[in-house]
Amino acid sequence: MTRLPLVFLFAAAACGGSGFNTAEATITGLPTVKSASATPFLTTDTPPTMGWTIDFIDAGAGTDCMDQNTTIVATIGIYTKQPDNGMHTGAVLSTGEISIITMSPPTVQGTAAANMAANGLHGITGNVTITDSYKDHIYGMINAIGTDGSGTAVSLTGSFKAPACGKP
Repeated sequence: MTRLPLVFLFAAAACGGSGFNTAEATITGLPTVKSASATPFLTTDTPPTMGWTIDFIDAGAGTDCMDQNTTIVATIGIYTKQPDNGMHTGAVLSTGEISIITMSPPTVQGTAAANMAANGLHGITGNVTITDSYKDHIYGMINAIGTDGSGTAVSLTGSFKAPACGKP
């Protein structure tokens, strides 16, 4: 009887990881982006509202999204006016375009607004288009522009599949 728990413990430790993995993502202008994941959040507003953070990392699809050894290359924060549902599952996002603006956090006009940060870039504006969304994933496309440290415009276009990182 005592061997089964020890074997199970050994197998669980050998597998490692959180069980939550990233999926494919590409963004021109940010060639180190390899995959993405999404995490729901609550704002500190009174009352709190729900949103999502989409992190783009430098490791390939299937990477543990909670791995501290990866680098977040870019992040999109999607803010809504949806109140916390008590279950903290993240906002329900409709398909379609959401404006990326430079204000952080953005003022939500309509159903959602977003901002974006990326290593080495600033002043990012454009759109994130949600093509599919549920409590366990967000899929979409990015069409934005930012400037690098020398003031040169950098086009950011691409697509992503971002599974929820952690319990949705």
